[in-house]
Amino acid sequence: MDLKKPLTFDEQLNKLVAHGMVISDREEAKDILKKVNYYRFTGYALQFRKDPSGSDYIDGTTFETVYHLYKVDEILRDTFRRYIEKAEVYYRTQIAYGFSIAKCTDAPYDQHYDENNFYNKKGYKEVMETFGREQNYYKDSLIVKHHKTKYSSKMPLWVIVELMSFSNMSKLYSSMYYSEKDAIASMVGVSKDTLENHLHCLSVLRNKCAHAARMYNTDFNPPAKFTTSFLRKHPEIKNNSLFAYTLVLLKRLPDEESKKSLVQTVETVIDEYRSDIDLNLIGFPENYLEIMKNNL
Repeated sequence: MDLKKPLTFDEQLNKLVAHGMVISDREEAKDILKKVNYYRFTGYALQFRKDPSGSDYIDGTTFETVYHLYKVDEILRDTFRRYIEKAEVYYRTQIAYGFSIAKCTDAPYDQHYDENNFYNKKGYKEVMETFGREQNYYKDSLIVKHHKTKYSSKMPLWVIVELMSFSNMSKLYSSMYYSEKDAIASMVGVSKDTLENHLHCLSVLRNKCAHAARMYNTDFNPPAKFTTSFLRKHPEIKNNSLFAYTLVLLKRLPDEESKKSLVQTVETVIDEYRSDIDLNLIGFPENYLEIMKNNL
């Protein structure tokens, strides 16, 4: 079967109109499609289809509304990216410190290179193989050159975590023995299972933000973990929703100021585009603000 024929920007607009989308300003719409890929744009119109398996839109669906949903996603990605960075720096510190103090206090202080110091040896090997590629990416940096010359390319763990991707660091924590997981988790006031899950969730959210992936009307995996008491109190929360991941980020931020700022920013975005947003499609309950403020 042949692939779909490429369309000019005018043909893309004609296709949207043919499927029932209302375009009030054609030139402005064309300018938007020149910046936002047609395939990406129509992903935000999925909720407006008459039939999920069809292409026609319900009456009254406007190009402007769909673009507003795209803007919401864009603003939230930019917002989350800034706050994930704060959490990322913090947890790099906790993981490096917790493991090093537990395992690397005897000469030659390189116990993090020994797979026997990790419970999931297969997972650990995969982490280090990935880190080898990450380290090579930074081969021209002064850090890598210094350790290559002086320490035969070996590095302390607190150096390694600064070169690792957040996703790989999450897997490193997952590979540790319970004793080290518990020690690190206790430093931040959660259980090891919750921290492991939250690090995984944050790495997924980070990657979506970094690659401009759609978050609106999207399920997230893995489902976020919360305490049983929290879920009993808030049965309206869907663990695989954007709101659940927003709560994970909120809970894992290291300081009160950042938490309050995140809540305020999310509130501002929701308020500005409230007439266009279907909160159900991002898992935000009507009382989302109350829930977020209660988790400061």
